Amino acid sequence: MSLRKLVLLAALQLSTVWDLITTLLGILLILDSRNLVAISLAIIGTLIVVAFNFSTRPIWQRRQRYSPFGLPLLGLRLVWLMAVAVDLWTSLTCNAWFIGAQGATSSIALPDLLGSLSLGQLIIVVFITLVSGVSPMLVGYLRDQDIDSLLN
Repeated sequence: MSLRKLVLLAALQLSTVWDLITTLLGILLILDSRNLVAISLAIIGTLIVVAFNFSTRPIWQRRQRYSPFGLPLLGLRLVWLMAVAVDLWTSLTCNAWFIGAQGATSSIALPDLLGSLSLGQLIIVVFITLVSGVSPMLVGYLRDQDIDSLLN
């Protein structure tokens, strides 16, 4: 394994861990509860999101056939879209809450959290959320790839 691939995969894996943490905590923030059911839902939801995120390549690599037999793949892709949307929403909520918790708002609604951030904070929070949100996809994609040939 080349040093370039090792460094890139390590950075993406670290970002994936941050995505896991912010998805889990974001779900708990949105549910606004810390009981056993909410924690269980947060753990299960996070695992589902990450599983779909890691499986991006196989889900989208197959060609869609417009027939009754193509419906399961279409359903899988719709669930994938929902999982990615939930991932971005929960991670953005958590990241904005981390930064804006000292701000004027006590609301955990995403528009309120984002509105309490300065422009610089907003840019950083959105950037980190997007990069960490796509990191599991990239780890799943780059795991079996020759990165040096992709970059040359």
